[in-house]
Amino acid sequence: MRAIHSWFVAGITAAALLPAASAGAQTASYSDVPDQFRLEVGGFRLGSSTDLTFNKSGGSNPPVDFESLNVPENSTRGYIEGYWRPWRRHQFSLSWYRVNRDGDPTTTSRDINWGDRVITVGTTVTGHVDSSYLSGVYRFAAYKNDRFEIGPSLGFGRLSLTAGISGTATASGGAGSASGPFDVSRTLHTPTGDLGGYFYWWAIPRLLIRGDGRYIIIKPEKSEASVTDVRASALYHVSRHVGFGLQYVYTKFRYDRDILSTKLGGSLRYSGGQLVLASAF
Repeated sequence: MRAIHSWFVAGITAAALLPAASAGAQTASYSDVPDQFRLEVGGFRLGSSTDLTFNKSGGSNPPVDFESLNVPENSTRGYIEGYWRPWRRHQFSLSWYRVNRDGDPTTTSRDINWGDRVITVGTTVTGHVDSSYLSGVYRFAAYKNDRFEIGPSLGFGRLSLTAGISGTATASGGAGSASGPFDVSRTLHTPTGDLGGYFYWWAIPRLLIRGDGRYIIIKPEKSEASVTDVRASALYHVSRHVGFGLQYVYTKFRYDRDILSTKLGGSLRYSGGQLVLASAF
């Protein structure tokens, strides 16, 4: 996390030292849509890819593909996001989403190493993956006029992830074999941070085209972690205060743990399009 902190400080410093490239830009507003506060809610049908590892005793295990355990690849995710522009060149946003995916029972086609168990081939199992993400972004308009702005952005957040496998057949582990029901789950809570850039463009007075992209890779405690967050959207305001639009989102978290780690690791990706309802004031 020292690496994230260093990147964050460096990014803030760089933003503060950027030249006022648009000092002479127009101050009149091209759009009549208010710009100080904005609230957006939405939902979309996303695609998922979940490959996770978990070993209570440490060691090298192949990742478990949870979609192969009948955990739905496609699911509906709702989200809410608020924006605040306290000054002309500075904007902050805060968003939250949650996705719960429960699979249907399926029979394993191979042995699965999960937690302290080896779940043998032919076992009937059920997988589940629950995740939530609280994310904030700071954007600085290095260049801004009445229709267009572009600049760096700094993201920070907290990911909560729970993954588990349950079943009713025989499983074996370090203490021998055991029959009957089992449920092996693990929860991860981790802070995140990423760096990148953004742009806003009012194509016509009430049509906003925007894009965000951020990425970071760090190597804490002999492990390697990365965060990728990309978004593109088009929003049309039917009035000054109400708008709607479409948005595409790609989010990926990856944490390759040290071979002796007993924490949850692997990768989690969400991507898809969403409908957005916006209120500006």
